[in-house]
Amino acid sequence: MLLDRLAEDLRLKPEYIELVARTASHRYKTYSIPKKNGGLRTIHHPARELKLMQSWLVEKVFARFPVHRAATAYKKGASILLNATRHKKNNYLLKVDFENFFPSITGPDIVQLFQKSTLAGTRRIFSLPEVEFIRQIVCRGDRLTIGAPSSPMISNIVMFEFDNNQAAYCRNHDIVYSRYADDLYFSTNAPQILGTLLDKLRHDLAVQKSPILRINEKKTVFTSRKRRRIVTGLVLTPTGVVSLGRQRKRFIRSLVFKKSLHNLSPEYLGLLRGLIAYARSIEPEFIESLRKKYGAGMVDN
Repeated sequence: MLLDRLAEDLRLKPEYIELVARTASHRYKTYSIPKKNGGLRTIHHPARELKLMQSWLVEKVFARFPVHRAATAYKKGASILLNATRHKKNNYLLKVDFENFFPSITGPDIVQLFQKSTLAGTRRIFSLPEVEFIRQIVCRGDRLTIGAPSSPMISNIVMFEFDNNQAAYCRNHDIVYSRYADDLYFSTNAPQILGTLLDKLRHDLAVQKSPILRINEKKTVFTSRKRRRIVTGLVLTPTGVVSLGRQRKRFIRSLVFKKSLHNLSPEYLGLLRGLIAYARSIEPEFIESLRKKYGAGMVDN
């Protein structure tokens, strides 16, 4: 029984776990953080005991489900660099964004996941009461939340069929497809076919019953090699290179310069360390150029 395994592994009484499941939706701390481009993002952070159970389900249950290759977030080996690299050689790019992605995935979507999963034996391993128990643990108000450790992996699993359908269509039309959380990217070297793809995507979503997703039309972007192409925050240069972008590199250089003059506040020192680590993972040659100009001590410490 799932409940017994959970109780044994976490060293909690089954009665207490059942109580947490019944009251799970009330065991979140809610707060808001600024979005990158303005506005606020609402975070629902689970209480310690609920977070522990969600993490256990991720490791013991959801890790067994397939995640499509097109998904480039929330899985081992995934990164924004991997996502951007897939599109770097193509001339034309389409970016599509979903509205309220995590909350759009609901309890019924999770139940359906267990009912139709391609994972062999899933329906035999988990009874309906166990699936309902899982649903209670991972949902707040019967929806996934931003802040729960289980939401990212569940979203990838629920999106497997969608990803598979989009990837199959794109493969047959010489289009590269990837999805980084709620951001979809399509690229190709064939002109004037991404508009047709967008129409098809709108139709697919209109008839899709699980999960019910909507495009944020304000964030839909068509671009090409002649213009600035940005994929998961990274710039695809006209020469087919994935770059941090001139603006971000200029900002990092300015911080290193100020640091060399001993004119950087402790707050910005911490920011610089984070930016350098990020930049090293994306464009290590840029960091090496800074080391040569300012010295390793100014960059590495």
